[in-house]
Amino acid sequence: MEIILMFVAGLVVFIITVIAIIKGVTHRIKSPTDDLKEDISNLKKRVNDLENRKKT
Repeated sequence: MEIILMFVAGLVVFIITVIAIIKGVTHRIKSPTDDLKEDISNLKKRVNDLENRKKT
């Protein structure tokens, strides 16, 4: 009986570990692209502001 419980506990820990690894990898992949999009939008705003100042 104890062997079955240990096997189940090990399986649960293994599943949690796999989920944590997948989340970590997806966060590392997604984070730089989100930062780039934010930087691009900030640069576009700055260019528009500069163009508007130049017109006036």
